[in-house]
Amino acid sequence: MQDHGYTVSDLQAKEKPKNSGLIIFNIPSMENPFYSQIVRGAKSAADRHGYQMVINEEHINDGTIARLTDLIRKVNAAGLITTNHVSTQLLQKLKNEVPLVQCCEFDSSLDIPHVSIDDIAAAKNTMEYLLSLGRRNIAFINGPLRYKYARHRLRGYLDSLEQAGIPEDPGLIIQLPEINYDMAVSSVIQLLNAGRRPDAFFCVSDVYAAAVIKACTRMGLNVPRDVMVSGFDNVNISFMTSPTITTVKQPKFQLGFSSCELLIQHIANPESTVRSILLETELIVRESTASPVNAVAVP
Repeated sequence: MQDHGYTVSDLQAKEKPKNSGLIIFNIPSMENPFYSQIVRGAKSAADRHGYQMVINEEHINDGTIARLTDLIRKVNAAGLITTNHVSTQLLQKLKNEVPLVQCCEFDSSLDIPHVSIDDIAAAKNTMEYLLSLGRRNIAFINGPLRYKYARHRLRGYLDSLEQAGIPEDPGLIIQLPEINYDMAVSSVIQLLNAGRRPDAFFCVSDVYAAAVIKACTRMGLNVPRDVMVSGFDNVNISFMTSPTITTVKQPKFQLGFSSCELLIQHIANPESTVRSILLETELIVRESTASPVNAVAVP
């Protein structure tokens, strides 16, 4: 050790990262399984740099912003990561309060770092796959339009129909106020009972896709022979249903990890150029759109 210029204190410094402060990670709901891997990725990055991380569960709006800013000040937060929709005005207020990074949902009008996916491209990729299988009467189940993902995936759905020369049918678009399984089952049953039956469903969530399979079973329809189903997110439910669900795999762990890495860089160099990242997605083909012999068995 002496020959190489090391001391005991040098080794201790290398073994234990400096405790650099506390990061607040905001999610809208603990009930949505989508966020678990994102949180795990962010915590991994925080641990790597010696930061602690606390999860704040609530929507950020006019009724909750005072509580969040009070929390930021009380714990002397080093930074904040948001994952849900936040209005431009409130984002600006948070940006003035603490170093901020947006994960998944983001407002492109503000100069705030973000990490997300290209929802339009992912939606088009899914639609092109369903169209390639000969499906033309494709229904779309969407979440609240205040979210960027819902607006962009709807745009990808509509653009794909236009490119395929298929007229838009508003009756095939189910717009739901939240990610709710029971609500989706009821809405799909109503659609299946009304007029021309869809031959496929593109859902913006695997929870919605599981609801479509349940509704089809109740109606005596076979998935995928009568109705094909595609979801989004690749959460556990997508390979726990029967049939298993074709879905878009988001790099959830990497979304969280990269968001925290960007935040820590921003904390260290607040005047540096704002960086943003769009990560790639992958379509995972399973039984809900293909015969078992052609489906991917492992999630």
